[in-house]
Amino acid sequence: MVTIWKKLASEDNKATQIVEQVRQLIAEGSLAQGEKLPPQRHLAEWLQVTVGTISRAYAQAEQQGLIQSKMGSGSYVKQPNDFRRQWGSLQSSHQHIGMWQNTAFKQARAKSLCQLMENYSHAGEQLDQLLDSDGSQNLLSQREALCHWTEQQGFHFQAEQLFFSYGAQHGLQLCLIAMDLVGERLLCESLCYPGLITLAKQLKIDLKGLELDEQGICPDSLLQHIEKYHPRALYLTPTLQNPSAAIMSEQRRLEIIEICQQHQLMIIEDDVCGLLPEQRPRAMVELAPEQVIYLNSFSKGAFKGLRFAYLHAPVALLSAFNSAIRGSCWNISPLLVDIAIQWIQAGHADRALQQQARMINQRAQLLHHHLTGMDYTYHSGGLHCWLRLPPGWHCNTFVQAARQAGIEVASAEHFVVDNRSVPNAVRLSIGQAESNPHLAQALAVLVDLLKTAPAPPQQII
Repeated sequence: MVTIWKKLASEDNKATQIVEQVRQLIAEGSLAQGEKLPPQRHLAEWLQVTVGTISRAYAQAEQQGLIQSKMGSGSYVKQPNDFRRQWGSLQSSHQHIGMWQNTAFKQARAKSLCQLMENYSHAGEQLDQLLDSDGSQNLLSQREALCHWTEQQGFHFQAEQLFFSYGAQHGLQLCLIAMDLVGERLLCESLCYPGLITLAKQLKIDLKGLELDEQGICPDSLLQHIEKYHPRALYLTPTLQNPSAAIMSEQRRLEIIEICQQHQLMIIEDDVCGLLPEQRPRAMVELAPEQVIYLNSFSKGAFKGLRFAYLHAPVALLSAFNSAIRGSCWNISPLLVDIAIQWIQAGHADRALQQQARMINQRAQLLHHHLTGMDYTYHSGGLHCWLRLPPGWHCNTFVQAARQAGIEVASAEHFVVDNRSVPNAVRLSIGQAESNPHLAQALAVLVDLLKTAPAPPQQII
């Protein structure tokens, strides 16, 4: 057994040499998974070193995940992680086809992520230095890298005004806290992102919904609510609004900005779907950078599941955002941010967005094919459409009927704020279905339902 071990060079650290031999012997198969290593005294005699040197080498090898020690038994080559057993089955056993969650398509990230993570094994002490950084805005180099990437998409961010967060939901929470809106009023669309509704309940924020048309919020409604409630902020999603799928024209954006400037309202621009359409108006932050807090994330295409988002804040709010991050989580994991930056610089983010665009185009064609003649709103590049139901159907009744038929859709009631009446509509998300055939099957079922009168309620006798 000990004969596979090579004699050590006298000039280098002997414990380190032994660890590298362990690594090499495992790689070439001379040490098999689960195989017991030589007793420390035997290996020390063979390599002509002290037992203390072997002890240090085994300890370092265990720290690096090469071996594991068992009390009273010895040291063994570590078995590879059984992720299936560790994580369990991650495949949903639910037989329904999901169209209720506004999510990006499945992405093949594993191979690229493993290659990226392998690079960290060569980082040495620099990785320790990265992990020790605890600035609330993370590293300047990371912010500059993200600014460079967003510049290719038409943005002109300043690294000094950039912040990171654990996904868009956390980013939105930081906006509300930095703006000191806890217990205050906040204007938003009358049909709104449910995540804001949840945050508002938690933070005791009184949401006031603005009237919507085919472009989003109406300027007249904004003026009326300002005069009535005297709010300090407005939240909106001007590109692919959730759930109405509206895209606000640049002229309308300028009108909204002008009103907010006149009445000193800060705008929170949620642009999580803003990079998806091939043609889109300029973001509001580009039109008025000191009037707009801009929020975007990787979740809708660049890297689904990473939980990484970025915000650009006006200079006047930098101190407030630093304080909000300190109070929320102290700082955003420097390793998470670095993974996002490395993902960008390796070109994976752009390729993922291009892949999303191709998939969206395919599924949009399915959507238009099946919903021909139906009353719905969809814009190119979107992950969802807004389907208005025909007479006879109520949104909750339709949701229940769709569920019984094996399809999950989102009722309009989930998006209503300010106790307004619930429109007779549902949101259909095209990214959640496992495949194009699954989506086609779901759409065919929904169309059959739409063409059929709902079953009359059963009378209680």
